[in-house]
Amino acid sequence: MCTATYLPISPAGFVLTHSRDEKTSRPRALPPTTLRIGGQPVTFPKDPQGMGTWIAQSKGLTACLLNGAFVAHQPKPPYKHSRGLIVLDVFDYVSIDSFIKHYAFTGLEPFTLILAETDRLVEVRWNGKRVFITEKDPAAPHIWSSATLYTADMMRERESWFTQWQHQTKHWSVEAIRHFHKTAGDGNPHTALRMNRQHQYATVSLTTALHTATQTELVYEDLTLPTQLAPIHLLTTYRYAVA
Repeated sequence: MCTATYLPISPAGFVLTHSRDEKTSRPRALPPTTLRIGGQPVTFPKDPQGMGTWIAQSKGLTACLLNGAFVAHQPKPPYKHSRGLIVLDVFDYVSIDSFIKHYAFTGLEPFTLILAETDRLVEVRWNGKRVFITEKDPAAPHIWSSATLYTADMMRERESWFTQWQHQTKHWSVEAIRHFHKTAGDGNPHTALRMNRQHQYATVSLTTALHTATQTELVYEDLTLPTQLAPIHLLTTYRYAVA
């Protein structure tokens, strides 16, 4: 499900932020860890149910996934494996183009995959039958909302919030865009970026990947527990410098 934003920043970098919208009954994710995938360190939070993730970062690449392609679809299980594993599979390939050319998409539930490098931004959509590849402008801001939770009208409304935020924010930073992800909306928790739908679906975490010429960092925050009830270690915003 989820919402993602991309911001170009200087020098030679970007900030990719992902709000994970999930069923509240799903097990709480594990904080980020680093594993070697394809011969390189990759840092990512882990979904203990599907054993995959929604966002992962290496020194040169960030990949994040949203459920659904263009419109809401009717699930038709069984599927080959969790879509969260696709995010990790990307790092087994030598390049984005190699992944797109050789990856076996057949048998997977529809998704939108965002692949970001310092000078390239690629959107991969799989609708269950066909792959759609779009080269996005890496020098421009972008926002994506999951087709499984948000209608076209809701997506346009969120795009307008994002555009307004850009005009009102003088300095684009990790802190500023994370504040946007936590507060943007019109007071309706059904459509707000930090959403809550009768405690069945909610924004459960917020993850930001930062890439610059001198810094690669993953910032992860668990949003599942009320502040007054959460133990101190769950209130910590985790920051990981990616090797």
